[in-house]
Amino acid sequence: MNNMMNYTDGWMGGGMWLWSVIGVLLIVLLVVVILKQFKK
Repeated sequence: MNNMMNYTDGWMGGGMWLWSVIGVLLIVLLVVVILKQFKK
């Protein structure tokens, strides 16, 4: 468990901002798709 924590800390720690950006982009994309569905 501790090794896993160290691994995710080293791998995800620096790239966490990247996942945040990807998450925001996905949410925006979903909102756009939903709005397009409603406009039809």
